[in-house]
Amino acid sequence: MKFLVTNTSINKKTFSKLPFELNNTLIGDYNIIIEKGLDLIETDSHCSITDGYLRDLSSVSQDPTSHTIQAVEQIVAEWPVSENITGSFSTTIIDKISLEITLCNDLIGVYPLYYLIRDKDVFVSNSLILMAIISQCDFDEVGIAQRCIGPEYFNMGSRTILKDCKRLLPGEYLKIDLLGNIIQTKYDNSLYQNISSSQQNHDLHKDYWEGFKQEVEYCLIGRSEVNIALSGGLDSRLLLGAVSNNKNIVCLTYGEKENYETKIASRLAKLKEAKFKSFSQSNLYFPPLEILKKYVLKTEAVNVCSWLEILENINLKERNPILLGDMTEAISARNIKKFSTRNFRQDNFIKYYLLEKDYQFEKSDALKFKEWKKAKLHNYDRWYIEERVSKLNLRFNSAQLIAGLHSDLEGIFLRIESHHLPFTELYDELFSWYTHSRIPMSKQILICNSDFHSYCPPMSNLIIRNTSNIHPNLRLGNRFLNKLFKIGELNKLNKIPTSQAPFIPQNFLDIIKFPIWGFRSKIDHFLIKRLIKHKDPSKRYRLFKSINWVLIYQNPDMEKNLKKYFEKNHLGEGYFNYLLNRAIQRKNLDQWPFANTELINGASLNMEIDLIKSFQQDK
Repeated sequence: MKFLVTNTSINKKTFSKLPFELNNTLIGDYNIIIEKGLDLIETDSHCSITDGYLRDLSSVSQDPTSHTIQAVEQIVAEWPVSENITGSFSTTIIDKISLEITLCNDLIGVYPLYYLIRDKDVFVSNSLILMAIISQCDFDEVGIAQRCIGPEYFNMGSRTILKDCKRLLPGEYLKIDLLGNIIQTKYDNSLYQNISSSQQNHDLHKDYWEGFKQEVEYCLIGRSEVNIALSGGLDSRLLLGAVSNNKNIVCLTYGEKENYETKIASRLAKLKEAKFKSFSQSNLYFPPLEILKKYVLKTEAVNVCSWLEILENINLKERNPILLGDMTEAISARNIKKFSTRNFRQDNFIKYYLLEKDYQFEKSDALKFKEWKKAKLHNYDRWYIEERVSKLNLRFNSAQLIAGLHSDLEGIFLRIESHHLPFTELYDELFSWYTHSRIPMSKQILICNSDFHSYCPPMSNLIIRNTSNIHPNLRLGNRFLNKLFKIGELNKLNKIPTSQAPFIPQNFLDIIKFPIWGFRSKIDHFLIKRLIKHKDPSKRYRLFKSINWVLIYQNPDMEKNLKKYFEKNHLGEGYFNYLLNRAIQRKNLDQWPFANTELINGASLNMEIDLIKSFQQDK
C-alpha cells in the first residue's frame, strides 16, 4: 500500500497516469495521494499514515484506530515514546496547525519511509517508484552499485537508488517544516539499556513470554482471523503458541507437501487445531516477466521468491493479518558472530552445550569500537574491486563508490555507537539488525504486505527491546529458547522435531539432538558432493525431501525469463552476462546451485529502474 505527501502541486494528467489506484486529498498546503486500502487517520489536530501497526499497551480499546491515534499523540509529545507504546511501524504525521511533518519508525525500521527535500519542495513516501515519478528526481549511482555488488545487495544507511532521497534510519524521528527545513532530529537508543545478569539460574523467560503474548494479542486487536507463516522452525512456533485459541488460525507454508519441513509445519498446525495450507509452484523461482513486474510494482521487495508460491496461489477474500517470525534471529543470538559459526559450535559443543559453561565477553571501549569499524569497512571494501564495478553501466569508479559506501556505513556506526554497548561482541549483532534484518530480511514482510496485513511481532519495539536486554550468555546456544519452550503453551509444540534434527523431539537433550543434526548434515554434504561429481540432477539432493534448488535451475524457461528481465537493460551488459553465466553454471552443476536471491535481486532492481524511467517519461 503506497502513499506520498508533498507540498508541490500534482496535475490531474500526472495523477491519472500513476500505476496505482490512488485517492488524492489536500491537508493545508500538502497534497496527499494514498493507495486504496491504506488508512489516512485524522483528528482535529493531526492526520497520520502508518505502515505496520502501533499499539498503546495502557489502553483497553479493541479498536486499532484508537490505538494508533493515542500512539501518534505520544509520538508528537515526546521521542522516544514511553514503553507502553509498541508496534512495528513507520509513521508520517502532519500537524494541521503548524503544517510540520513528523517522520518516525521503530527500533529496527522494517517498513521503509523515504524523504526528499529539494530547494523548498518536500516529498515523503513509502515507495521509491512513486517518489521518483512525482519528484522526477535522478538516480543515485552509489545506491545502484550497492544494490548490485553485495555482499547482500542492499543500500546502506539512509541511501537509496534515488539522488538526494533518503530512508529513515532505525529509531529515527525527523520533523520537517513547510519550507523543507529539518527542524528536529532525534533517535530511540533504548536497545541493550537494561541488560540482565548473566546467571543461568533465572526466571526471565516467564515475564518474556507474558510480554510476547501481550504483543501478539495487541497486534491482532479487532481481528478474528489470522494467518501464520509457519516454517516449522522455533521462531514461527513461538507465534503459533502465542496466538489465542479464540482466533481462527490459518497456517501457511511454501514447498511441496512431501517436503520434510512441510510435514513438520502440518503437525504443528494440527496440535494447535489450526487450518493448514501449503503451496508449491517451482517455476515461480524464476517467475514470468509479468509476475516479477507485478510484485516489483506492488511491493518493491521481490527477493525471496518462495513467498510467490503462497501469494500467487492463495485465494483471499479479504486482507487479513499474516504473522512472520523473528527476522533478527535475536532470541537465539545467531548474529553474535564470534560464538555462532559452525566451527565454533562444533569445537565447543561439550563446553557450552553439555557442560553449559558461561560464555566470556570482552568489555567494549572506544579503541575496540574503532578497530571493529575498521575491520567492517575493510570487509565491505573488498567487494568493490574493479572487476565487479566495470560490469556496471556507471560513470563512478571504485574509489568514488567506496567513498559513498563509507559515508553510508558511518551513519550505521553512529547509530550503534550511541547505544554504548557493554560488550564488543554486540557490535556485530546490532550491525546485523540495522542492515541485514532491516532490509533484505524485511523484504519478506513487505512482499507479503501486498495481499495481507504483514506483521512481525518479534521485531516490535516491546519485544526487540526485551530481547536485547536478555544477557547474551543466556541467549546463545538456544539456552533462552530451551527455557521458553518448557512453558505450558509451548511445551506441546516442543515435542515436534525441527528439520535440523529429524525424528528427535525438540525437547530432547542437546547431547541427543546435536549428533543427529551432525549426522544428517554429513549425509547431506555427501549427497551434494556426489551430485556435483556426476552432474546428474536426478540424483538425491538431501537425506530428507526439501526445496530442491538443483531442479529449480533446470526450469526450461530460466534462461528465457532472465533475458526478458533485462530486455531493457539499465545496469550494463557485463552485469547481465555475469548473472546469466552464474545461472547457467548452476544449471549445469559447474557451481553448486545456491538460492537465487542475487539473480532475482538484480532482475528486480533493473525492473524497478525501468518502471521509474518509463513512468517519468510518460509524465
